[in-house]
Amino acid sequence: MTAAALAALLLSGCSEKQEANDALPTAASSPQTTDSRPQLGPEDLPLPDAARTQDASGAEAFVRYYFDLLNYTATTLDAAPLRQLSENCDDCDRIAENAELSAKAGHRYDGGKITITETAPPLIRDARADMAIRLDQTQLVVRDASGNPLAEGGSDAFIGLPGSVALNWDQELESWRMTYMAFG
Repeated sequence: MTAAALAALLLSGCSEKQEANDALPTAASSPQTTDSRPQLGPEDLPLPDAARTQDASGAEAFVRYYFDLLNYTATTLDAAPLRQLSENCDDCDRIAENAELSAKAGHRYDGGKITITETAPPLIRDARADMAIRLDQTQLVVRDASGNPLAEGGSDAFIGLPGSVALNWDQELESWRMTYMAFG
């Protein structure tokens, strides 16, 4: 079949006359785009599109975002976004629970900012990514409702702390979820 014949076949469509449809397609019938994905993360720190790809660059972007989210949680004591983007992650759950307990007690955190200083390329296997990281953390002081430092809950500063993380791709969320964090 020649290119002209193929083009004619594709462009000809049906030979019967058809009436035009006056109705526009509804939102429900339109194909989903990246704009229709559920928003993840807090409104003022949403998960970026770069962290929503199932590849090495998406995994690294997600890890960097998740640590920004840890810093956000230390400031706001709102652990819901951490819980939304983690799954069966013991350290993630511990950090979220500590933030929730501190919020209920009227405590606040001073410092504790985490900065990722190095990342190794993620090892991707199917829907899982494993990654070695190195980070710095400023000193963390937990203060009571009066502003007095508490003896428990804080930590010293850390420089060059080695760590590892693991992620699983969640097809429904169209995002990675943190499943493991370990440091030291």
